[in-house]
Amino acid sequence: MKRVLLINYKAYKEAFTKGVDIANAAAEVSKETGVDVIVAPPFTMLKETKDLVKTIAQGVDEVDPGAFTAHITWFELKQSGVAGTLLNHSEKRYTYSKGGEIAYDKLQQAIEKCKAAGLETYVCVENLEEARKVAAMEPTAVAYEPPELIGGNISVTSAHPDIVKEFSDLIKKNSSSLPLIGAGVKRAEDAKKSVELGAEGVLVASGIILANDFKAEIRNLASAMVN
Repeated sequence: MKRVLLINYKAYKEAFTKGVDIANAAAEVSKETGVDVIVAPPFTMLKETKDLVKTIAQGVDEVDPGAFTAHITWFELKQSGVAGTLLNHSEKRYTYSKGGEIAYDKLQQAIEKCKAAGLETYVCVENLEEARKVAAMEPTAVAYEPPELIGGNISVTSAHPDIVKEFSDLIKKNSSSLPLIGAGVKRAEDAKKSVELGAEGVLVASGIILANDFKAEIRNLASAMVN
């Protein structure tokens, strides 16, 4: 089974000014290490990166094509040629209201529609309860990201190693989904620890997008998961 390094560009300015270069670096490192390096750029960049390296969107709505202004459908992702989508990130949660509980019915609809279209789904969760419910939906991967650590300098593998292990075991025992670890993951030791605790990869954003030598950071993280 390949390890996964998923790079979320978010909406940083650097995503647009360095995004193509990051995609090229991701492709090179993926070839070197055998790690499945995936990029999730802004929607306006999907067609720029999809031919360079495995690319997924940053989100999708549960609706079908039709009169849904400003929605993103599985159909347009399929037409764009990307491999899949990120879902339920803490900055774009699948909820009925701001700050509310996950709208699991809508999330499941989105996952099922993407699956039917041959699109991969990488679903973020904030705790073990969410992880258990999402695992039952059998997405491609489930990524554990405690919101208080996202964008910070403390990795979840340092702050909550016991929960990381419990999460990884839960996903593997209850689904065929890959367990991924995010939130504060920036260093090679964070990626290495994630794998040691049972994860199959990591989800990273600012640690790569804002790095001066992003190629070195990609290589360090990928190499740490296979060596």
